[in-house]
Amino acid sequence: MQLKKDDLGEFIEANAKDIMDPTPAILEKETNPDNASWENRLIETAHRIEGKYGQLTQLLALSKQFQVYETSNLTVSTNRNTGEASVQFLNEHKSAGGKPLDLPDLLIIAIPVFRGGAPWRMPVRFRYRKYNGEVRFTLSIYNPEKAFDGALQEAITSAQEKTKIPLLMGTPET
Repeated sequence: MQLKKDDLGEFIEANAKDIMDPTPAILEKETNPDNASWENRLIETAHRIEGKYGQLTQLLALSKQFQVYETSNLTVSTNRNTGEASVQFLNEHKSAGGKPLDLPDLLIIAIPVFRGGAPWRMPVRFRYRKYNGEVRFTLSIYNPEKAFDGALQEAITSAQEKTKIPLLMGTPET
């Protein structure tokens, strides 16, 4: 889903109850046996995709006032001996002060995967793109299948413990 800046702000405010600030362990970016398993899982995800978690206050600030300055450079070089040509496009995004942007590209949500289930902590990719002269933000759950599988396993285990009935996993009829 692509959102304009104001739409992003409204979306974040409406769903703020589901957005989690990263814990100190997650901010340290080091897995540790003393961390909760979900913290280590989120840290490993950030390492895998080279991401950085943001906080709710950062997202709200971005949605209220976000300015990005873009400079574009084009370099064309040709080797006259061989006829080889190289074209390079370079776009840089900077803050109003001329510094490189330092934006989080991940956030953490905690929502139930199944209605009535326990909240499941999931990383969400946070990106922005220039689109027709405007900035558009995109939020997408990273690897939602993993959260579904984990929540399903939790639900199966809970049902087994509460009912004391053996688990039967079937297959579709052919």
